[in-house]
Amino acid sequence: MLKKEFAEIENNFDGTLEYDIPRAKYAYYRIGGPAAVIATPRSFAALKQLHEVLLRTRVPFFILGWGSNLLFSDASYDGVVIRMKHLFTEVEVLPELNGKKGNFLKLGASIGAASLLKKASVEGFGGLACLTGIPGSVGGMVAMNAGTHLGEIGKRLVQTEFVNLNQPIDTNSGELQVQTRMHAEGDFSYRENHFLKSGDLITHTYLHFDKADPETIKTEIDDLYQRRKSTQPVNLPSCGSVFKNPRDHGMHAWQVVEKLGLRGHQIGNAQISEKHPNFIVNLGSAKAADVKALIDLVKARANAELRIELHEEVKFVP
Repeated sequence: MLKKEFAEIENNFDGTLEYDIPRAKYAYYRIGGPAAVIATPRSFAALKQLHEVLLRTRVPFFILGWGSNLLFSDASYDGVVIRMKHLFTEVEVLPELNGKKGNFLKLGASIGAASLLKKASVEGFGGLACLTGIPGSVGGMVAMNAGTHLGEIGKRLVQTEFVNLNQPIDTNSGELQVQTRMHAEGDFSYRENHFLKSGDLITHTYLHFDKADPETIKTEIDDLYQRRKSTQPVNLPSCGSVFKNPRDHGMHAWQVVEKLGLRGHQIGNAQISEKHPNFIVNLGSAKAADVKALIDLVKARANAELRIELHEEVKFVP
């Protein structure tokens, strides 16, 4: 059914359409069962084509950024994965936004954090070092209000543009309806956004930056990357930090796992990292069930032994 529907747009689709491909191929964890269709659009016209097929078939879909903060299940997914890797990749400096003068950036949602920071160290975009080491796209960072001990992206966001793939085409323009959210207090909290709905796909976001010396920025970012390499298991597949910090208890999540004596604990081919215990790594052939079992073990023991309720940063995808 799905292959037939998508075959009708294959000849003039600007992008790629793959069938029955393991989602593990596009996940940082290298874990995940096959999807009926993985679609990677390279133009807004291609995204519109996908939208039309989705509305016509009403099949389930999942919007995938760079795949860094999620855990796909081992099961097959009888739907469409829309992989946003090659569309909306602009970085534009704006001297004014909404009638207000200042230093603003318009960012395509598919720009990676590393690419943005590299540009920051050349152009002098200050105040973005809090994104150092986050292995994801700008769209993903907005969705989860990503950050480090230096701060969160939500603090710098001014507005975000998105389309909803559950909504019909605008009858007047014949195009996808682009919505704009002017950010205000309450739009973000720790590792959460409070404005995106099911089916929303971020296209662009706008943030303010501080003009700074490029060499100073580069030195700061390089130092932070070196610290990350020395303290985190960057040589093995993972989703990044697994648990949110239990701030009410004055502890970091890794300290909780350490206190439970679970550093290095292994189930199947998934292991709580020996280098950083808030990472669960794939040693080579881990299943989602292995990772999930480790997460459940940590949560259960933290609750029973320390009276601490841990919550995941990683998103589970059926």
